[in-house]
Amino acid sequence: MNLIKEEWRFFLENKNKVYQCFYTIALITVVYTYFFKRYMVDDTYVELTLFSLLLSLVTFIWHLYLHKWSRESLFAVVAVGICLILLPSDFYLIDFAPDFSLLSFFLLSVSVDPKQSNLVTIIFYAKILLAIGILLFYISGKIPDVTLYRPAKHLVRHSYGFMHPNSLSMFIVSLFYDFSLMRKKVVPLSELLWLIVLGLLVFSITDSRTGLLIFAVILLTSLFKKQLLAYKISGKFVFQSIVTVFVLGTLLSYFYQPKSSVFDFLNSIFSGRLRNAHAYIKAYGFKFLPRRVPDLHYANGARIFNENYYVDSLMRQGILVYLLFPIMIGLQTLKKRFTLYHFILILSAFLIAMIEDYGVSLGICTILLFNYFAVPEETSHSTEEIQGLK
Repeated sequence: MNLIKEEWRFFLENKNKVYQCFYTIALITVVYTYFFKRYMVDDTYVELTLFSLLLSLVTFIWHLYLHKWSRESLFAVVAVGICLILLPSDFYLIDFAPDFSLLSFFLLSVSVDPKQSNLVTIIFYAKILLAIGILLFYISGKIPDVTLYRPAKHLVRHSYGFMHPNSLSMFIVSLFYDFSLMRKKVVPLSELLWLIVLGLLVFSITDSRTGLLIFAVILLTSLFKKQLLAYKISGKFVFQSIVTVFVLGTLLSYFYQPKSSVFDFLNSIFSGRLRNAHAYIKAYGFKFLPRRVPDLHYANGARIFNENYYVDSLMRQGILVYLLFPIMIGLQTLKKRFTLYHFILILSAFLIAMIEDYGVSLGICTILLFNYFAVPEETSHSTEEIQGLK
């Protein structure tokens, strides 16, 4: 009995630290669940997804107990409820990792403790352990090296156990994000040089232009991190910029013209995503409520992949569910401030989503924890503001 009392007293005295530990476990579970979809069969993956969502829900309820209700938490309940009612369960349990990530975002983004200074560092090392495990399984022959050949370059792309070259690139991009976020204001030149070597090595293996572009953005923001942290911009401008990407991500594909030299150039920049997304829009259009969207195929029978998050999610989720995401982002950004450094990384994540859906996945881009990376209120007026972004 005394032992129980002592443990309860310890919990009460350290309730915030205990909560932070539990939150970290829940977020790591989201990261692993998002990535394990590439390896697990349906039944096993469903169990893992349910477990992850349950952990996120418990974390959310625990946060309510500690901090009471807010507009964000109230909307999170409404958003999750709408998703569970309207979305087919296999959307977020089996078929579409972005839908699972959306539910996780609603529950965990409002539950994060901004005072947990070591969160990103722990997530980074958890991803490192995941990478080590995958590579060990690959070396032992339990996971294949999926290779793709690009005739134009006479190049063989490798996955080295990550199931697809783009998945390997995605994972390294995720590590780059977290590494940059967890470093101090000044990133040593030696570390930047190692990052350049690693980034070029991964590009030579995967030939992922998206990964190379985002790597360059992260590298530049890391190089000038100290200077970029000195400037604060309003959450209103951050939200407007994100919404602009949402709109562009849809309209560029909607108005795509195959005979236009401008659209042809843009389509090449976005790795053919505009043309593919346009084909789906032309075939199925948009609806208000969720629905299943059958795959399209080329004349030779090969599947046309629609990897534009904005078009794919809007078509499948319907307008009602789709709008829940930007509304939640607005609730978490409009009345806050962000440094220019964090704004660039946030915007880059949403730009990725025009090409690869992982850009808006909490399991890949930790930068989506807006409440965590926002400038604390007591310091939001301590440095310069960028003129015109107030």
